[in-house]
Amino acid sequence: MNDTLSRRADELAILAGLLRSSVALADSAIPPINEQLAELAAMGVDDVEIEGPLVFARAAGSSPAFDDARIVWAVAIVAPHGLGGTLWDADDHAARYGDSNCEPPHLRPRFVPFERCPPIVRAMLPAHAPKLIAQLLQSFTVLTQ
Repeated sequence: MNDTLSRRADELAILAGLLRSSVALADSAIPPINEQLAELAAMGVDDVEIEGPLVFARAAGSSPAFDDARIVWAVAIVAPHGLGGTLWDADDHAARYGDSNCEPPHLRPRFVPFERCPPIVRAMLPAHAPKLIAQLLQSFTVLTQ
């Protein structure tokens, strides 16, 4: 049993190290991107709302802000704030994205700027930022060709 616990401790240490390095990467790479997104917003590109995949879920805890037992985080770009996350209660997210007749959701009320996201969400941004930025750039193909 002690071997199993030691192995689990080693696995947790590996995960913690991976998350630490991912947060460090995000903390160095995302702010310059957000500066450029803010500059674009100042030039009128200020109505952007692009949401990426869910990257983290946890129990909602005792927060009165959520009616269900779980919350989920997705990565997103919302101008003029830049890259960050959107915070949903799990039932609301499932209902919203499960209904094909719904308009795309307004992300601004759910958006959390990068610097206020929990480290686990910040750690996930570098993996998804390129695709979100590519989606934004596709909106402006006339200008970039």
